[in-house]
Amino acid sequence: MGHKKVCLNCRKAFNQNADFTVKSGLICPECGQKIFEINHKFRPPKKSDLKAWEVSKYLIENGFLYQRIYQKVIGIDNLKSVSYPTSIDEAKQFVKKYKDQSILQ
Repeated sequence: MGHKKVCLNCRKAFNQNADFTVKSGLICPECGQKIFEINHKFRPPKKSDLKAWEVSKYLIENGFLYQRIYQKVIGIDNLKSVSYPTSIDEAKQFVKKYKDQSILQ
């Protein structure tokens, strides 16, 4: 599976094949800012949807690269996949609640 390279400054995402041997090219070709390799499941918002990009930026900068996040189901020994938040308030609660699953731990 591939990843998307996402520029939070330009609010653009580029589909990329997974190449785990190459970690160069993490600079946006348009603005020169750092770009992030995000899970291929990330669905970028429209460029004009500033609130949705604010949520994505907050999550990404806190180590949530749209990888699967799990919640333990009470009374069951299974884990349940959690949906990513859609508002900034939900995102702040999400980061606090699942900080142990952030890639920045």
